[in-house]
Amino acid sequence: MNLNQLRALYCVVKTGAFAKAAEELCVTEPAVYIQVRSLERDMGFVLLDKFGKDLHPTEMGRVLYDYAEKIFGLVEEVTQAVQELQDLKSGSLRLGVTKALSQYLMPTVIANFQDRHPQISIHLDERSSRELVEGILCHRFELAIAAQVPSPERVAVVPFTSDELILVASPRSKLVKKDRVTLQDLAAESIILSDSRSATKFTMWHEFEKRDLKPVSIIEAGSTEFIKSLVKKGNGYAFIASICVRDDIKNGTLAAIPLVEGSFKMDICIIHLKGKTLSPAAAAFISFLQGNKRSRTLTKLVDDLAK
Repeated sequence: MNLNQLRALYCVVKTGAFAKAAEELCVTEPAVYIQVRSLERDMGFVLLDKFGKDLHPTEMGRVLYDYAEKIFGLVEEVTQAVQELQDLKSGSLRLGVTKALSQYLMPTVIANFQDRHPQISIHLDERSSRELVEGILCHRFELAIAAQVPSPERVAVVPFTSDELILVASPRSKLVKKDRVTLQDLAAESIILSDSRSATKFTMWHEFEKRDLKPVSIIEAGSTEFIKSLVKKGNGYAFIASICVRDDIKNGTLAAIPLVEGSFKMDICIIHLKGKTLSPAAAAFISFLQGNKRSRTLTKLVDDLAK
């Protein structure tokens, strides 16, 4: 038995005539007749009885018809489901993102994306940058958005935007009163860092190590908000992405301190597994993000999307 034979029988029983079945299948009437007779030979049963001009399925013909109805119904469902995925009328995306980006970027991004594709569901998980790389490798996420950290060759890195790391301290800190501040000055003060798996710590630790410097006192915390709270209380200074502190600097609860060495930048990327065929939802999400690459910095991107 093959599906062409089964479809021919299904159409004949459904329409009640070889001619109507041929019209539905866009083939000749003899072609339909041959397929049905071939099926009868393969099965070893008569499948259709003819009474005058009327065709009726035999008991075996009715069994095959009932199964064919289920089979071709499922084929239609599959075809519709595939078309909906292609048309972005359904689908889901497993997305990993850093905690800071989840709070300050993703509400605006996801709201804008779902305005365009409301039927796509997004499942978002917050992790550190290094954990996101691991999540991509073990298929926990299809895409992730994170500050760039060293990653294996198996991970594809798509440039997206960037953000500046701002040196912040309490407005009452003695660092604010200095005419000039260097990384060497900072090494003698308490630094408050995000956890060891974050891109912020990786970036700033690298800058200290390049100059053979090591801060004398280190506090690690997993939450940007907790770090900001400690800094505001005068427990030390921190390097925090500008998107996370611009409101605090504006309202005067944190002070931004220029460094002699200049500012430090973090590249923010979209990552996925190399060689993996992305779902239509994931491809659409990347296209949406890249369509906003004209916003060169993260803060400008958020402002542009919020308009």
